[in-house]
Amino acid sequence: MEKIGNVILDDTHYPGEDLYSDGVVEDHILELVQTYPVSEYPQVIAREKDWAVMYHLAHGRENILSWYPFEPGTKVLEVGAGCGAVTGALAALAGSVTCIDLSKKRSMINATRHKDSDNIQICLGNFQDVEQGLACDFDYATLIGVFEYGRGYIGGDKPYHGFLSTVMEHLRPGGKLLMAIENKFGLKYWAGCREDHVGTYFEGLEGYPKTDGVRTFTRPELIQIIEACGYTDYQFYYPYPDYKFPLTIYSDQHLPKVGELKHNLCNFDRDRLLLMEEEKVYDQIIKDGLFSLYSNSFFVEITKPGAEKKQQAEQVFYTKYSSGRVPEFSIQTRIAQNIAGKPILYKQSEFLAGQKHIHHMAEAGKRLSDLWQEKALLKVNHNTLHRDRIEFEYLKGITLEEQLDLMLEQGRYQEAVESICNALRRIKDSAPTEIFEMTPEFQQVFGQAEILSGEPAVSVADVDLIFSNLLCTEDGEWHVLDYEWTFFFPVPIRFILYRALHYYLQLSPGRRKLEDYCDFYREFGITSECQSIYAKMERQFQNYISGDSISLAGLYPVMGKRALPLEDLLEGTDRRRVQIYLDYGEGFSEQNSYFIEAYYKEKLQYRVTVPELAAGIRIDPVLSTCILSELELSWTESGLPVQYRTTGFPLEENCFLFDNSDPKIIIEEIPQGGGEIQVSYQISILEQETAKLLMGKLNPPERRKKKSWGLIKG
Repeated sequence: MEKIGNVILDDTHYPGEDLYSDGVVEDHILELVQTYPVSEYPQVIAREKDWAVMYHLAHGRENILSWYPFEPGTKVLEVGAGCGAVTGALAALAGSVTCIDLSKKRSMINATRHKDSDNIQICLGNFQDVEQGLACDFDYATLIGVFEYGRGYIGGDKPYHGFLSTVMEHLRPGGKLLMAIENKFGLKYWAGCREDHVGTYFEGLEGYPKTDGVRTFTRPELIQIIEACGYTDYQFYYPYPDYKFPLTIYSDQHLPKVGELKHNLCNFDRDRLLLMEEEKVYDQIIKDGLFSLYSNSFFVEITKPGAEKKQQAEQVFYTKYSSGRVPEFSIQTRIAQNIAGKPILYKQSEFLAGQKHIHHMAEAGKRLSDLWQEKALLKVNHNTLHRDRIEFEYLKGITLEEQLDLMLEQGRYQEAVESICNALRRIKDSAPTEIFEMTPEFQQVFGQAEILSGEPAVSVADVDLIFSNLLCTEDGEWHVLDYEWTFFFPVPIRFILYRALHYYLQLSPGRRKLEDYCDFYREFGITSECQSIYAKMERQFQNYISGDSISLAGLYPVMGKRALPLEDLLEGTDRRRVQIYLDYGEGFSEQNSYFIEAYYKEKLQYRVTVPELAAGIRIDPVLSTCILSELELSWTESGLPVQYRTTGFPLEENCFLFDNSDPKIIIEEIPQGGGEIQVSYQISILEQETAKLLMGKLNPPERRKKKSWGLIKG
């Protein structure tokens, strides 16, 4: 028996050595959790850029359980707790947590990161040995990414049936088993992802012909196992994009809508193929009612019979996480059914620091209602405040975004244009305006914006009047579903219109076709100068929301592996993903970056647009040690060479060796008004050891003292 902080480690059944391990990375992760507090894990992950570190330490792992309505004070059994990716969520929601894991190293990581929790006990040892001494009165048991290894836990002719039955024995009558597992038929596997556990293409789809010891299942297969074990009370949920880092939890009562599933590139562990546009395929799957068959992952709730069926205080059907925000703004949006059987919609804070934001929303609802009352062009979705959450009226209708997308699908472009213009006029005319005056509060959120003189502004400003937040009900009234981002200081009304247009037209290439029918920005007085100002305001606003936090989408450009289109492979054409960073006077950051997909057979060639307000540009040509040769950069309009520096060692003219996996080309002399840069080079990827060996020979330590070779002027 051992303690780390308040956490108890019971080694009664520990065999004396770890029988499985991810290797030295676990030693490194243990060192990290011993060094840094949980609050700094996001920065650690961004700095380490390592899949294992991200997988074990990211807060987003807890999303698979933090939405679930655990009854207070309950006992939870966590089988296969590993490094504690979800243990913290369980400890915060339940009365006590008993973990089982075979690895002492992983259990030490778990205990260290949760050492302040006084309701966690970790039992070391093989599941079959440990479970014999466990009580049979647990309220919940969890198998998060564990059931697929049932053959290793149990063995026998029907290991998965045996594993499920054994775990269920430790639940009280009415207790629930919560299982998360990949779907063998998940769309990502058809679209070109490798099987998660064995790393080969189509292995699960083909029935694991080459694999022994691990299995995932389709929905019908899981149901067959569950019912064969004697359990008929179960509920399926669908974590998206998968159960490891879910951004949204769907259910059979609330399935995704067409156009919602956009975050499909999240292969952090290994390269993948791109065999199809998953978003479009998902849309067709949703239309045909087949999402439950092709969801990438499942979360299954199985209830043990034998207790009188009682109505849950609340059953959650849908949860959406606000990914990549500072704790003050991190919230969950849920749709649930209350004890009376009525649907409810509410938002609640993920952290204690977010409760102020919840209360701010309630106050925003009151002020907007007063502001919009006179003209009645927009109505506030009424709310009720309950301590850590705000509950909204559950309205039925269709959003403007859904209406417009349907018009586009049917080719009704002119009607869509008229609907957009009507909506923008409704927003513009909904409240009285005043001449904009910049306040310190405005600067804190939007920065020192160079607002044009005489700009009309609203004093209570909901800046998030985007089309997905405008719902038309059967009576023809327009309701604002979400007014989270409402500020009690003047904001230019045209900025609000700009955001509504930007977040509809720019999120899908098909929507941009509407710009052929109408210059919306010009129609509503949003000049190119205004657009530049508002774009900078929007960046500042996003920085205000995210702070140092990085979302899953924000990490993918930094840590994601390659996604290789099939047509490129068939044509013998390579495609490199080039990341472009923009400096607007505050340094380079992930928030101000984007990707270029550059194709080449003999030489990479592409163009980089330099915005008018940019103070500098950084080009990251590849995430690998390499040699860049025949490097040429020129301004497209004038043809003049671009002055640049690199973090590489010069081998010869326009040829550089990079001995780390983060090569950079930096351009700091930008002409007034921006421009466009023509870039071309050949690239040779090197193994890291080869690059370091070359560097050691070409640039020995005594030479480095004489010359700073890291910053080379072109």
